[in-house]
Amino acid sequence: MGAWVDDDQQDYRSLFDNAVEGMYRTSPDGRYLAANDALARIYGYESAEALMSGLTDIAGALYVNPHDRDRFRTALEDSSAVHDFVARVYRKDGSQIWINENARSVLAEDGTLKWYEGFVQDITDRIKTDERLRLAASVFDTAAEAIMVLNDEFCVTAVNPAYSAITGFPARDVIGGLPPFLEWGRPIPEHPRISMAILRKVIKSHGKWSGEQWNRRKNGEHYAEQLSVVPIPGSNGQAGRYLVVFSDVTQRKHDEERIRYQASYDQLTGLPNRALFMDMLARSLLQAEREGEMVGLMFVDLDGFKMVNDTMGHDMGDLLLQEVAARLKRCMRSSDTVARLGGDEFTVLMPQMHDFHNAPRVAERITETLRAPFNLMGKEAFISASIGITTFPNDAIDAATLLKNADAAMYRAKEQGKQHFQFFTSEMNAEIEERLILINGLNTALERNEFVLHYQPKVDLVHGRLTGAEALLRWHHPELGLVSSSKFIPIMEDSGLIGSVSEWVIETACRQHRQWLNEGLNIKVAVNLSVRQLRQPGFAQTVADLLDRAGVDPGGLELEITESMLMKDTENAVRTLGELADMGVSLAMDDFGTGYSSLSYLKRFPLHTIKIDRSFINNIASDPDDYEIIRTILSMGQSLRRRVVAEGVETRQQLEILRQLGCDEIQGFVISPAVPANELAALVRRGPLLEADPQPVVRTAIH
Repeated sequence: MGAWVDDDQQDYRSLFDNAVEGMYRTSPDGRYLAANDALARIYGYESAEALMSGLTDIAGALYVNPHDRDRFRTALEDSSAVHDFVARVYRKDGSQIWINENARSVLAEDGTLKWYEGFVQDITDRIKTDERLRLAASVFDTAAEAIMVLNDEFCVTAVNPAYSAITGFPARDVIGGLPPFLEWGRPIPEHPRISMAILRKVIKSHGKWSGEQWNRRKNGEHYAEQLSVVPIPGSNGQAGRYLVVFSDVTQRKHDEERIRYQASYDQLTGLPNRALFMDMLARSLLQAEREGEMVGLMFVDLDGFKMVNDTMGHDMGDLLLQEVAARLKRCMRSSDTVARLGGDEFTVLMPQMHDFHNAPRVAERITETLRAPFNLMGKEAFISASIGITTFPNDAIDAATLLKNADAAMYRAKEQGKQHFQFFTSEMNAEIEERLILINGLNTALERNEFVLHYQPKVDLVHGRLTGAEALLRWHHPELGLVSSSKFIPIMEDSGLIGSVSEWVIETACRQHRQWLNEGLNIKVAVNLSVRQLRQPGFAQTVADLLDRAGVDPGGLELEITESMLMKDTENAVRTLGELADMGVSLAMDDFGTGYSSLSYLKRFPLHTIKIDRSFINNIASDPDDYEIIRTILSMGQSLRRRVVAEGVETRQQLEILRQLGCDEIQGFVISPAVPANELAALVRRGPLLEADPQPVVRTAIH
């Protein structure tokens, strides 16, 4: 730094006063001889004069951070050099900043110290930027997730070590080319990847893109990746680069598939189980109704299986069931489905059965193939089959009734001496007449105020406190008395009455919630949605209006949906449920595990709670498969930050097992059946519905 000229020169004085950098001159004893306003601003003073009068002991360096003070003093004491150093200093208000100071000692002709002079810059922002860059570099290098940086043409400019660890590709193999996650990469026919055009379109409209897809590692192995692509704005505000972050979710995908399989397929035979079969049957009926086709259903019960199982042992019995499953499949067309409902009961679904006369021919093939002896590890076993046959739409129009009719026909076949098949006839079941009575009565039930809501409490397993109540619809029929919803709701869905009744249920439940609040009871109400409601245009606004009429906050309402409801018109369901969630309404997945794509729904839909279906709870104490399924679901639910509710809990043993597994809430007869609103209020006022868990399992926080 050159020597200062005398102060009386105006050009220098102007430079000194108007400099952007702080400039100063101090005496050997640490007093300011001159300072400009820029220096005053750096140290937080209003003017140079205020600085010079306020900061008087420069040599003491008390305004310098203690960690830098000795170095600062040492520099001042050395009059032989120009010093350029960085230090932390305190401003007038006590806040700390970083400065870069360039100073020198000016000596008189006799060699004595005349004064100090120098420049000061506030480099706080630069220091913070450097720290952020170092942090970003550290994250980039050490992150477990793979990170890619793309330029504006989507070519790779950088990858982190985790990328190479996950994919097997070293940086040199990918830098300069298009990223492998786009559709141009090595194709996987059954798992198409996103195109660049779609990716750009989504980012332009939504500001980012995220999703899951399958890819290949360098060694050819398939893996699942969860990706997120976000633009990095340039100096002009436009996307100049893109940041891609992805993780390897292959194990999670395998776990999902395992849970899906366990929930949907019989572990012994590999056939669809009852839950999956009923879902497939329901979908077949919907398709047949649209296309005007016939569907055949057979109920196959094995004659003589119990004898084999009891005399030859359960291992031989299991082997026999496996062989029966294989023989049944060989009798069927590729479009037919064989399922095992449980025990020695099998069903056969025959869609697109153009002529009902085809059913007897299939039944004859089944009885004939099962009549042949079975070789069970060198031992022969003989069984036969009794078969009940029913058809859609001749005998029933819904899956449950169709299965019931086939079961009734099967028992008629057994009565005829076994090894027979029998078609269903209307004389077999008096419930058909009851159905007609229900259909007629439902048309006027709402206007006659015959519907009522009962409420089944849900309880926190840790504290034993009530967390809410599910509203369940009941019908006081003038002739039949109290009718269960399982009998009349399917009829309402078929007849189109479900819309108006469901709206009444939501409003009534909300009004009851309001009444409980007025009485000092905060009981959140849960209501089951119907397929028709979810597909109804403007349904979210309808719910908002009902909440407003009842004077209830959206947080007081929970809506329960099932997987089958989401299988059709998925995009509309995503939109509707998103609107409800944005309002503050809670959403729960009911009967979890009974479908075949539950986990994908948990990711795609804004669900807060999952309810384990009662079919898994029934045998949790005796069936290792059910126990393992529930354990896995609970672990998965906590990992995904969803509350998990077990429904249909009927025994204390089931309750304690669920507690040990870390289930959040339960619902079932072990606490209380569904009761009228006043009875539930009385229950709550008496105190906790369940004692607190003395040794609670540590649960993942649920948000």
